[in-house]
Amino acid sequence: MGKEMTLKEFVAQRSQAEVALMMGVTQGAVSQMLKSQRDIRVRPDPDSETGFRFYEVRPIGKNQAA
Repeated sequence: MGKEMTLKEFVAQRSQAEVALMMGVTQGAVSQMLKSQRDIRVRPDPDSETGFRFYEVRPIGKNQAA
């Protein structure tokens, strides 16, 4: 896997528990992230301890969603 993907796509290839361990959160937190409208992405990162970088894309400024 060499490209960026959504958290949903990433979890489809692994268990929520495995992804939670990689992110340093609980399985319940991963479940909530998947149910929410948050734009969470995963990209390969050989410098990371897990081999992946997790980040959220969020709008800035006054037009961001409440």
